[in-house]
Amino acid sequence: MLTHTGHCLCGAATYTGMGDFIMQVCHCASCRRWTGSPAMTLTFAAGIDIKTPATIRWHRSSDWAERGSCTACGTTLFYRLVDGDYINVSAGSLDDQGAIRQIDEHVFIDEKPEHYDFSGNAPRVTGAEVVARFQPPGEPS
Repeated sequence: MLTHTGHCLCGAATYTGMGDFIMQVCHCASCRRWTGSPAMTLTFAAGIDIKTPATIRWHRSSDWAERGSCTACGTTLFYRLVDGDYINVSAGSLDDQGAIRQIDEHVFIDEKPEHYDFSGNAPRVTGAEVVARFQPPGEPS
């Protein structure tokens, strides 16, 4: 299986992403506040193995999600849903930056402020559309 490694700024927090990945840019207000900019993240098809779980501080940022940062240097690394298997990682933490070929999708585009923009034709998805992806079938969003 294809794998990719990554780590935080100081190297204390490490992970392996498994399988292919997609790159998303999240424009929601929470991600912008957390990272200081839009969050560029990678979601691996077969998940992420956090090699150093004791070095991750998890913060419950909403009713449904947690954000993980390195306890040593504070690098923002992970976003995960608390009731599922979904987890992604900061794209900048990937060791092989050449493996990232493109932005696959912009999410929460309806929350993007006017002071920046991205070029390219990656799909732009609203917050409501993203939330609907994680709803069980037949349940209203």
